[in-house]
Amino acid sequence: MDGLQRELEESNFVSRGAAWTQLSGGRTNKAWRVDTADTSLVCKLFTSTKTNSLYPNFAVDEYNSQVALSGAGIAPDPIAFVQCEAGDVVLYQHLEGETWKSNTASVGGLLSKVHDQTPYEGLRFLPSGSNALIDQIKGILAECTQLDWTPVIKDPKIGPTKHAVLIHTDIVANNIVVTQQGLRLIDWQCPALGDATEDLASFLSPAMQYLYGAGPLNGGDVSLFLAAYPDKDVVIRYRMLAPLYHLRIAAYCQWKLERGDPDYAQALQLELSAINQAEC
Repeated sequence: MDGLQRELEESNFVSRGAAWTQLSGGRTNKAWRVDTADTSLVCKLFTSTKTNSLYPNFAVDEYNSQVALSGAGIAPDPIAFVQCEAGDVVLYQHLEGETWKSNTASVGGLLSKVHDQTPYEGLRFLPSGSNALIDQIKGILAECTQLDWTPVIKDPKIGPTKHAVLIHTDIVANNIVVTQQGLRLIDWQCPALGDATEDLASFLSPAMQYLYGAGPLNGGDVSLFLAAYPDKDVVIRYRMLAPLYHLRIAAYCQWKLERGDPDYAQALQLELSAINQAEC
């Protein structure tokens, strides 16, 4: 961190004498809160360019998202994108608030606000529909060699979305900040142009809630969330695709587990159980 701090100070992106405090929560990148006499900002260091099919990890995408959403009351206000010796860095204004823990209806409203934004240039396009999801599932499982469960893929015959929107793709509790001005979303390193149901599926994944929150949502919380999302056609579409979304996350958990992350063992079991519930 000392070299990064020195480099940012010498290039005048951060004031000398600022107080640096490392932030917790991230599994891939490193972040610090940087307090100066008149402001607080976040320094997010992208320590790896390694990526996977579900969650790309690019600093420039996060910065571009913050710029495009500036003033919309959705994302933090951007300061700079800096290429440093230690890796790519995104600097943005620190959000005063707490990590989201309750009130799923408020998240439904936040996602509606995100999906209403005008998509900006440079977004990756994320294929949608049941065929695209099945292809993703098969692609992830093809890289797994230690399966002790049997994937059962059922195709609901749902076509691609006719209304691609801006999606965050990583809607987990740790990425939602409750501020006095309302909810805000951080960690925009894998945005896309795609199906709004992607974000609903991300938030409702029991594996992701387990890994990045207080635990899986109960049935009442799920119902409140879906009731709060105003586009009921999207909600219906999500319900039809839910078994495939859960299976995709289960495949991803298997992929992570085989690459040495034991936390994903319990997450896998939670997602497999959700498949049966969604089918019912």
